[in-house]
Amino acid sequence: MTNINNPNWERLWQVIELSGMTINAFARHIGLARSETLYQIKNGKNGISRNVADCVVARFPQISKPWLLTGYGAMYVSDDDNSARQIPFYRCDIGEIGSLHEKRPESYMFLPQIKAADFAVCYSGDDMAPSVEKGSVLILQETDAESMILGEEYVIIGRKLITLRKVRAGADDAVLRLVAVNSAEYDDMTIRRADIEKVYAIRGKLTIKN
Repeated sequence: MTNINNPNWERLWQVIELSGMTINAFARHIGLARSETLYQIKNGKNGISRNVADCVVARFPQISKPWLLTGYGAMYVSDDDNSARQIPFYRCDIGEIGSLHEKRPESYMFLPQIKAADFAVCYSGDDMAPSVEKGSVLILQETDAESMILGEEYVIIGRKLITLRKVRAGADDAVLRLVAVNSAEYDDMTIRRADIEKVYAIRGKLTIKN
């Protein structure tokens, strides 16, 4: 599917191949409202816009944005390049994670200490205090539900909830108990493993002091 007569698509297709996705799935993954945007690049009608490039590198920070836009330089950012660790920050609460594909990052964070993360969002609750203070910024990475470690904190998206909790064993293997640190004011919740849609591990917490 490569095309030396369309270098824009040639570069974009290399990233799509890297992802292992179809064109339509890749478009959804990077947050494009319409996959037609990619097909127009493929057909040579459009080049790679800065908006498309921003969407790509937000999901694939190892890809060099200058290379994607122009073809100059290396495809991958170097390990010592801060752009390899750019983390898109969305000024919204964890409850809005499900609609991030409809939003643009407000800015990007450069945190050399964090090697892998998908995005950062705000946390406005107090059910996890003092472990996670109200107003903190959470740096999250999607992970496999089966790889969750009991006793650790995760953002969990289920069929009927989006929450940040410590994960504990439930009454049986099919159920998990979701525990609030602020147990004096918040009760435990339970969720069936089968009802978990996505899980995000916390790679970092930033507490903003006024």
